[in-house]
Amino acid sequence: MAELVTTPTTPVVAVTDCPIFSGPRKAARLGSTLGIDLGSQDMALAVSRDNRMPRASVIVTTAARHMIRISKAGEKIEAIAVYGSVSDPSLHPDFREITENMRDLRNKWFAKAKLCLALDNPHLDEPALRRVLGLFDRVYLRMEWGSAKTFAALTGRKPAEYASLMAALSTAENLILQSRFVKGDGIDNTSEAEIKAWLKKVGELKPREVQLLRSEKGLGKKVKSVSKAKLAEIAEEVTAKVGVPATVYEAESILD
Repeated sequence: MAELVTTPTTPVVAVTDCPIFSGPRKAARLGSTLGIDLGSQDMALAVSRDNRMPRASVIVTTAARHMIRISKAGEKIEAIAVYGSVSDPSLHPDFREITENMRDLRNKWFAKAKLCLALDNPHLDEPALRRVLGLFDRVYLRMEWGSAKTFAALTGRKPAEYASLMAALSTAENLILQSRFVKGDGIDNTSEAEIKAWLKKVGELKPREVQLLRSEKGLGKKVKSVSKAKLAEIAEEVTAKVGVPATVYEAESILD
């Protein structure tokens, strides 16, 4: 039976007064983690009037300042996690530039830390964007669909985008898939047929790991997750049929 992993509560010294950064804080999956939010909105120093994501220059200079301060204070960081609270980080117009700078800063100040990326609804149409994934030590990808129909229902995107996204991800390395199985409000990926189709896609992507999340966050009040017992069954099926380790987590975010 798969073990349910809960979130530790041990506090660590945190970055304050900064909407882009959080932590370092203890995370169940990553240890002491510094979070970098590329998808935050309504920044005073945004990319443009239409794009409210923070400017690359703001992200990089602020990251440098925080990493230097944390390092000089003697704090240890095990992971630097790039994510998007409102928009997916892959939508940032300077995604590659920011990633390259984060890697350089990591190498200088916290060489042993893993550089991680969380993709909730990735847009990787351009080859240059797909190559950015290779700069990360771990890529946490939301992938809870086995068909174009389910993909469209869970993301709000066009079914036609499904095939191109899966093709784009087929060559990605260091993938860790994150999946929820939920039902309600026109959403349902809990049937045996859907789970079988999802398992097939997991086998095609060949991830390092699968993380099953018991969460309905952002899906509406009437959407409910399957039980812990059902997730444990799916986890065992992943390991038996695909040969990939699978774990059940309560917390949805890799920062928790």
